[in-house]
Amino acid sequence: MKSTPTPHVATGVTIEEMTVTFGATGSMQHQVTVPAGTKCKKLDGGSNPWVVDDLRFITNKQSILYSDADIYGIRIPENKITDIKEVCRG
Repeated sequence: MKSTPTPHVATGVTIEEMTVTFGATGSMQHQVTVPAGTKCKKLDGGSNPWVVDDLRFITNKQSILYSDADIYGIRIPENKITDIKEVCRG
C-alpha cells in the first residue's frame, strides 16, 4: 500500500546521523538510524512537522519498517534540519 503525500511547505536535510524511534501511536515502534544529509520535508501543520522524505537508506523495501516509515513518517526535530528552503506555492 502506498501512502498519499501530505502537502509540505519547506524542505531541508538532516545535520547529523541520528537514531530515531517512530511508528503508529499505540502500535509497534521501530528504531532506525537516519544518515546525515537525508532529505526531509516540513508538512503543512502539526506539532512536529518535519519528516524524512528520502527513504533510500532503508534497504529492504518490502519490510514493515519501510512500510511504516512511508505511511506514518519518521519525525525529525527541526533543530536537526539545515539548508531549509520554503516551497513555492503556485
